Amino acid sequence: MDRLTRYLYTVVSIITLLALWYIGGVTLPEVIPGLPETFAALVVVLTTPGPYGNMFYFHVWKTIEMLFASLIVSMVAGTILGVALGRNETLESTLATWVYAWLAIPSLVIVFVSAIWIGFDASSGYFAIPLVITPFVGLNMWEGARNLDTDLAEMAEFFGAGRLQTFKDIIIPQLAPFLFASFRSGLSIGWKITLLVEAFLLTRGVGFMFRRYFDQYDLPTMMSWLIIFVVFLIAVEYGVLAPLHERVMEWRPEAEGVRVTE
Repeated sequence: MDRLTRYLYTVVSIITLLALWYIGGVTLPEVIPGLPETFAALVVVLTTPGPYGNMFYFHVWKTIEMLFASLIVSMVAGTILGVALGRNETLESTLATWVYAWLAIPSLVIVFVSAIWIGFDASSGYFAIPLVITPFVGLNMWEGARNLDTDLAEMAEFFGAGRLQTFKDIIIPQLAPFLFASFRSGLSIGWKITLLVEAFLLTRGVGFMFRRYFDQYDLPTMMSWLIIFVVFLIAVEYGVLAPLHERVMEWRPEAEGVRVTE
């Protein structure tokens, strides 16, 4: 499918969603905020200072700051953990059960326990969010490390490549799809946990604004905050991640009729 056709399908899906939203707002106004009302609330949010005199971008920035700081920590820790598990059988046998147990702990429990341990402020969020994301990153990288082609590394060594060159030219390209998948997975999970932390523990950020308007049962304003952050995440995906992914993976040959999934 060519790029223009993909864009057309995307535009059609957006128009369909807006049409369904409009119909839902007209037929079920008690539970689905109307499209015109949401647009009006969005204009107010974008142009009027909110609680404590802060504009919308202050809250969005605070959420982004916590989300990406936590994501960087999780990517580093999860990659080290996953690669270590994938390349060391003794470590894998020892820690595998604990990683699965870590994944089974509900995110809400981690957030609340972190707040009790550290305090009801932003520092508990910076502690809890990486704790939630890291095992998901580790699991992806674990699978990637297990599928490394060791023959390629041995061949590079045979032809005199050093460890640094082998790591840069052989190992990293093989792990790249798993790194992108881990980042996307971490971003998806991380922003939900960040909103949870802000909603329960903080007085700034998009999550706090959600809770504030939830308490007031103001559905159009809640939806307008959701739109702001979803637009930001889509911009990150199509403005940063997708072009970077395409550039990094351009060496990879594409087989006709085969689409690589990550």
